Amino acid sequence: MIYKNLCANVIRNENIVTTQAKARQAQPHIERFLSKALAESKAIAKTTTATTTATDTNNNNSLISADKLNKIKAFDYLQPPDKQDVGLKIIRELTNRYQDRDHGFTRIIKLEPRLGEDKAPMCVLELVDSKYEIKLWFTAKAVAKLELQNIPLDDITELNVRKLTSGRPDGEQVFRNAVETCKREFFKHGVEKEAAAGEEKGATAGTTVDEKLKKLLESLPNMERHVGELKGKLLVSKKYKTKPRRTNATTPKESVVPPSPFLKSA
Repeated sequence: MIYKNLCANVIRNENIVTTQAKARQAQPHIERFLSKALAESKAIAKTTTATTTATDTNNNNSLISADKLNKIKAFDYLQPPDKQDVGLKIIRELTNRYQDRDHGFTRIIKLEPRLGEDKAPMCVLELVDSKYEIKLWFTAKAVAKLELQNIPLDDITELNVRKLTSGRPDGEQVFRNAVETCKREFFKHGVEKEAAAGEEKGATAGTTVDEKLKKLLESLPNMERHVGELKGKLLVSKKYKTKPRRTNATTPKESVVPPSPFLKSA
C-alpha cells in the first residue's frame, strides 16, 4: 500500500521528499511499474497511429486516452483514485519524455538529516529529465553556500557539477546563473541595499532573518573532505587498490617484449 502511494505521488508531483529507507524500498517498485506501463503505452500508441488518421486523433484525443486507460493492465497496480490522473499523465507526458528509455526513470538525491529526535536521513526521490531540475538546484545551493563560506568544493560536489554542466548546452553559464540565484534567494547575498531601504518597515523581521542566515553560514561541513586528508580520496575505490597513472614528467622505462616461442626462426 505504501509503495503504491509513493509511486503515485512521485509520478503526479515529479518529486517527493522522504526518508532514504523508504526511497530505497520504493524505487524498485516504481521502476518496475513505469517500465511495464510505458512499454504497454508505447505498444498501444503504435497500433492506434497505424489504424487512425491524424484528423481522427486530433478530434478524439480524449477518447483515445480514456481507451488506453482501460487497455493498459499495468495501471491496475495503482489505487482506484490515482488511476485516472496518474495514468493520463503517463500516457500524455511520460511516454513522449521517455521515448528512448526503458529503465532508470527515478533518481535519489541525499539531503541533510531530518530535524528532531530521530535525525532520520532524508532524500529527494524524483523523475529524471524533469522540468524542475531538482539536482541542479540542490547542487547550486550547496556550491553557493560553500562559496560564501570561502570553502573549496569537495570531490563529490565537483563531480556532480561536471555531470550537470557537461551534458547540456551552455551548461557552465546555466549553472553559474543558478548559483547566483541561490546566493540571492537563500542567503540574501547582494541585497544589502534593498534590506537597508526597507529597514524601517520590517526591522524585527529582518533581524530574525539575518540571525538565521548567520547561523546557517556558521555551520561548517566536514573540513577533511574539502581541505583535509580526505581531499582527493573520496572517489578512490576502497575495495580495489588503484594506482595513479603516470604523468608526462616521469619517463617510463622501455618495455622489452620477449620473442614468441611459437614463431619459427627463419
